[in-house]
Amino acid sequence: MKRPNARARADLAPLTVATIRKVVLSMYHRRHDYWTDADIAELLPELSAFNITTVKQLRLLMKRHRRALLREESTKMPRAQTLDLLAGGGWHGIDVHANTSWFAIGGLVRISMEHEFGFETMLPFHEIRDAAMELDAEAKT
Repeated sequence: MKRPNARARADLAPLTVATIRKVVLSMYHRRHDYWTDADIAELLPELSAFNITTVKQLRLLMKRHRRALLREESTKMPRAQTLDLLAGGGWHGIDVHANTSWFAIGGLVRISMEHEFGFETMLPFHEIRDAAMELDAEAKT
């Protein structure tokens, strides 16, 4: 039996935080890497719910929607929205001079999944994240 080549072995590797970061940053600029490992780890159950468990499946998903993501990122925002994002969330992912923003790694993956599977199928994951964020906000106050 013929032994699989290195690319095939790498493609069949299971997804981890490091492999998600490596796949996404191989296609997008490094300015997208402003999330922590814990934030990227939240993607693993979401990806596995849609049966995306290997590096190859994630790479193909990200390649399929690359142009649409870049088009969404390049749209200009109103100046007030840019300043509101800057005041609310800090400077990560915001270009104040061009009135544009760029997504973090998780945003790129989640929006690719929305393009692939539809917004309605991703809605339960948004609700889970919103509930967790509300609990964090209550714990801080």
